[in-house]
Amino acid sequence: MRRLSFVVCHLKEVGSRQSAVGRRKVPSCKSHVASSAAFGDVIGNWLLVIGSVAKQRKPKSFTVHHSPFIIRERSFRFRFLIPHSSFLIKNLPILCIFLVSFHTALGASELKLSDTEANRIAHKIWLNEGSGQRRQLVWWNKGEEFASCGIGHFIWYTKDKPMWFRESFPPMLRFLIAHGAQPPRWLSPETHCIWKSYEEWKRAKAKQTKRMRELTEFLDRTKGLQARFMLQRLNRAYPKILAYAKAHGQGRIVESNYRRLLYRKEGSVDPQGAYILIDYINFKGDGINKSERYRGKGWGLYQVLTRMDPKDPDPHHAFYVAAKKVLTRLIRIAPPERRLWRFKQGWFSRLDTYLKP
Repeated sequence: MRRLSFVVCHLKEVGSRQSAVGRRKVPSCKSHVASSAAFGDVIGNWLLVIGSVAKQRKPKSFTVHHSPFIIRERSFRFRFLIPHSSFLIKNLPILCIFLVSFHTALGASELKLSDTEANRIAHKIWLNEGSGQRRQLVWWNKGEEFASCGIGHFIWYTKDKPMWFRESFPPMLRFLIAHGAQPPRWLSPETHCIWKSYEEWKRAKAKQTKRMRELTEFLDRTKGLQARFMLQRLNRAYPKILAYAKAHGQGRIVESNYRRLLYRKEGSVDPQGAYILIDYINFKGDGINKSERYRGKGWGLYQVLTRMDPKDPDPHHAFYVAAKKVLTRLIRIAPPERRLWRFKQGWFSRLDTYLKP
């Protein structure tokens, strides 16, 4: 067992070294770091269990009986494992599934930002949504059926008028509470919008009612956590977008364009690309929800990524052009009563910020 422990330590050390190399050379290896370490731990712990049935030991070369592996020791510093051929043949399907699953896990890239970078991006989004004005932290656009709250103007539905768009205020509030924020006593993730209509909200805004003041103050002091929520939203959405894209034959295109935006050629994170991705998914969603369709066409991040021109050397510009086409189509195919043409100028002004670092 002492020698087997050396093998376990060696596996974990190799995982750590590979992770360190990945951080220096491969853009997508930011998520590989944790995966490699975890992989080493899993295999190492498995080997400890296998080793517990060892019956014999030899000074320089030994075999763990009843185990699918032969463990050999050539020197004190070099140890390795040799699988039995019978084990490989018998368990080939399982091994193939394991390798495919592990490769998929490594391919899912998670964006990590410092607090400074996350807050800077959140501030730009807040300028898009509410012009950076405190009074717009609790808002309701005339003609819409829901309130928009927080720096990302997260959708908050009334009890009587839920819609098919994905509601984002409750999960945002749940995230804030999980990270230590204390909302007003009357507010929880299960609370429906406290105003039933635009007119009712407008009256409460004019009077600056107690609940209006308390909600505004709460959202003002938690802007940093709201920034973290938006980052988490992208990280959780991307694997789902990629899986959806692969199921529809668009996997390579989506993954390539996502990485073009997110990483510079030398491998570092592109802050402007990160802003574009976080802002657009907060702005128009991930694009894979079947309920968010008009005439079968979506308008989220997935639709834009699939329409980026691969020949355009500037990924920011490629995304900008594709997003304009997607939103122009949305305005054209939306039901006339939604009157989305009212928002065209504001939407396009928002897209203009994608070209200005």
